[in-house]
Amino acid sequence: MGRFKHSTNVGFTLAAAGAIILSLEVIFLRSLSDINGFQIMLYRSVSVSFVFLSFILLFTNQKTNVNSLKFNFKEILSGFFLSMSFFCYVFSILNSSVASSLLILSISPVVSAILSKIFLNENLPKSLFVILVSLVIGLFIIFENSVNDSQLLGNSIAFFGAFFFAASVVTSRAIGSNSIAFGGFLAGVFAFCSALLCLFVLDLSIFIHLKDIALICIMGIFTTGLGMLLLLLSTKYLEGPYVSLIALLEVVLAPVWTLLFFSEVIVIQEVFGGILILTSICIFLMNTKLNFKNLN
Repeated sequence: MGRFKHSTNVGFTLAAAGAIILSLEVIFLRSLSDINGFQIMLYRSVSVSFVFLSFILLFTNQKTNVNSLKFNFKEILSGFFLSMSFFCYVFSILNSSVASSLLILSISPVVSAILSKIFLNENLPKSLFVILVSLVIGLFIIFENSVNDSQLLGNSIAFFGAFFFAASVVTSRAIGSNSIAFGGFLAGVFAFCSALLCLFVLDLSIFIHLKDIALICIMGIFTTGLGMLLLLLSTKYLEGPYVSLIALLEVVLAPVWTLLFFSEVIVIQEVFGGILILTSICIFLMNTKLNFKNLN
């Protein structure tokens, strides 16, 4: 019993720390001015890959896979989907309010459940229809507000981001716990290559001020890399739905940071839409299996 309690405490601590750290990323993004999103992605991706590669080399027995560049299809696919969600996260924040972007991105657990039913034949909770109706109403309220204040692009990108992140979760299901970090490492590699290509096509410079490079790299290592890594590690001790519930801390805290540091006001439509979305997500997660994993 003591071992069980210890494992749940470790899992909760890892998940909560990961969510809080991830929520701080918006402070870095709002601090960057006159920098293209692809330039941000270029340096952010390098630092994210560094975090996951360091974890693989130091704490797993999968070093030979990295040295020989041997990755299975599921790891590659998970990395691709996660890299797309990286892009969507950054560009949605740059083109919309933090509250709207993160509330829309938070629907990924429900999208993940639907994709799991389609591709993995997993069961869906009986209350899913009611939850989906509530989600759609919440999203409609937020999108209606975004049409009025020119945030439609950012909110649309966030919607696609929720899909890509959910897809990365589904493809990661078959990856063992010792190999799950490969998805994060490959996501950084794919995002770096994509950002470099986009900068070349758009004829944009890869060179920015050293201060901005340092800020982006700190963001990639500390908030994105470490935050996501802690959430991934927490799944070794807690069931996925419970981790998803704790991860909603990011959605709640991130708008608070931008309100405190940048006076970014949360409009009433975002409050009402957010209440519907977050309530729906919580009900959905509470209706799924929330048993803790024991360490064997």
